[in-house]
Amino acid sequence: MQFILDTLGKIGFEWQMALFNLINFLILFWILKRYAFGPVMKVLKQRHKEVSDSVENIQKAKTELQMSQQKSQQLIDEAKVEANGVVEAAHEHAKKLSGTMKEKAKEEIELLISQAKKNIDIDKEEMREDLRKETAQLVVAAVEKVIGEKFDKKKDEAFISKMVSSIK
Repeated sequence: MQFILDTLGKIGFEWQMALFNLINFLILFWILKRYAFGPVMKVLKQRHKEVSDSVENIQKAKTELQMSQQKSQQLIDEAKVEANGVVEAAHEHAKKLSGTMKEKAKEEIELLISQAKKNIDIDKEEMREDLRKETAQLVVAAVEKVIGEKFDKKKDEAFISKMVSSIK
């Protein structure tokens, strides 16, 4: 052992100084461990916990965001389907209403045509009646001129009736 100490002494190594430095180092390490490493480690653990909690919260937020995006897309899809259904129902209702209105208009036109025909028939009859009366009066006037005498009211009516029946 002496040989090792002599060799170390030649290069400038003193074992007393090394022992003193070792004791100083151990004392300093114990002080740091007792008063500095504990609080520093406590702060580091707390920071680590906060970071891991933040990472978990971010993951939860991402998951919730994805879920809400899926729900919103699903709601949009459902709204599109419902809107298409409403549009189709409105289209069908419009077709039915159009058909109903066409039928109603057709019925009204047919009613107007039948009323117009009735009015024409009535006007025709009135015109025939007027024509008969005028014809009878013309015949009476012509007969009076030909015969040269005036008919009284009874003769007039009898003659008119006879002439009207013969015209028919």
